[in-house]
Amino acid sequence: MDPSKIKAAALECFGLEKSVPVDQFVKALKRRNIDTSKKLTRIVGSTNYLALKDKNSTVFLTMDIVTPQAKPAHPSPPPSPNRKAAASSSVQPPVAKFSQTTKSPVATSRQLAQKTTPLSAKPPVAKAVETTKTILPLAVRCDVAAISDLLDDMDLEDLDLEDTALTDIFIDVGSNVSAKVQGRCVGYNKVVEYPDIHMILDKLPGEGPTDAHSNRTIFGDTLHRLAAVTYDGVTTGLTIRVGRNVTGLLPIFEGLVETKNILLCGAPNVGKTTTLREICKYLSQGRCLCLVDTSGEVCGDAGMKSEFVGTSRVFRPANPEKQYATLLDCVRNHSPDVIAIDELNKKEEMEVCQTIALRSIQMVASVHGNIQDLVFNPMLNKALGGTTSALVSDRNAVDGRKVVPQRTSRPIFDVVINIRRTPEGFKYTFIEDTADNVTRIMQEKPIKIRTRRIYQGKLYETEEELASPYE
Repeated sequence: MDPSKIKAAALECFGLEKSVPVDQFVKALKRRNIDTSKKLTRIVGSTNYLALKDKNSTVFLTMDIVTPQAKPAHPSPPPSPNRKAAASSSVQPPVAKFSQTTKSPVATSRQLAQKTTPLSAKPPVAKAVETTKTILPLAVRCDVAAISDLLDDMDLEDLDLEDTALTDIFIDVGSNVSAKVQGRCVGYNKVVEYPDIHMILDKLPGEGPTDAHSNRTIFGDTLHRLAAVTYDGVTTGLTIRVGRNVTGLLPIFEGLVETKNILLCGAPNVGKTTTLREICKYLSQGRCLCLVDTSGEVCGDAGMKSEFVGTSRVFRPANPEKQYATLLDCVRNHSPDVIAIDELNKKEEMEVCQTIALRSIQMVASVHGNIQDLVFNPMLNKALGGTTSALVSDRNAVDGRKVVPQRTSRPIFDVVINIRRTPEGFKYTFIEDTADNVTRIMQEKPIKIRTRRIYQGKLYETEEELASPYE
């Protein structure tokens, strides 16, 4: 048992919480190739900071294991963009350097290749490197009054709209109102009737959710989203996605997004759009950034765009099915240095993104799923270089298989940022060398990641290799 791997697993599990279920800790151990078939009591007993409680169903943190704060580093400006379309006079905010607090190096691919590994054995996993620095606290704003006005006549006193863990509200005729809080659905006493649905729709701005706008209506100062549930052409329910404006995310991605093509990915409602806003606001300083906001979720009405996306130029396609045409229009007619788009969905859009990337224009986009899902998604995997089957030699066979997947081209996006909601908050996982890591995924090898998270006014960064980072 490697103590450093056990500590890395503990750092992943424990944040705001001081105890986690045994299953969660076991998964973190397995991701670091630690054999959990042995009694967990031996693994926990080998440390001086973990203990088992509640009849061995809970792992408890007995002491603080977070790396001590390092001395603050002097800020330095980000690298100048090396793309032809980027203006030579571009000005970017300074990027703070991280000071390393541990010296366990991340193994390089060459070092891993030099180690002889049997086909049946799992590849070696490098030790984690932890760094930290102090940052300004996040500022979260939510227009609670806008939702309260919509639901005012429904008598939902138990629904706490101020709760930052509240993400969605579900309203369906014949059922109780429910809401998703911290990833779990919670029911309330109010039974929904058709007049409740009509009352809410009448209060919405404009004509409400329609197919012409992807069945979405954006309302409120922090861009809440409402979508209709239809049955045989009749609206029988509504879904309200609670919108929040978060500022202070810049330290999460600064130093990694200034000149590279960026793909934000993750499950629905983990903050991809919020992160895209902050990146657009950052990259639009001194550069021409064209943002394709098909649903209006990124910045709402044109009059509100400076608050959310800075000086970005915002485009909204008349037909959501043809947002790829708007992407082409941006390239041909509006001299962009950067093009950003929320929610890539179609193969045609990927092909246009590939064309844009080949014209030395920086791309920033978001998509549902994680990097491992996208690699084998035939509709969207062109973003990561596409896949094909190839016959390889015995030496390059994977677990005895001689027909293996391989990339067909260079990935469109240089850096993939996977966003996850965890019990200790949001985690941002950066896969920086997309080409190499996609190849590693296809070969079932550990991939190299950089994880950043904000906790109690500090930014924690970990560099490591994991076999399955998103289990």
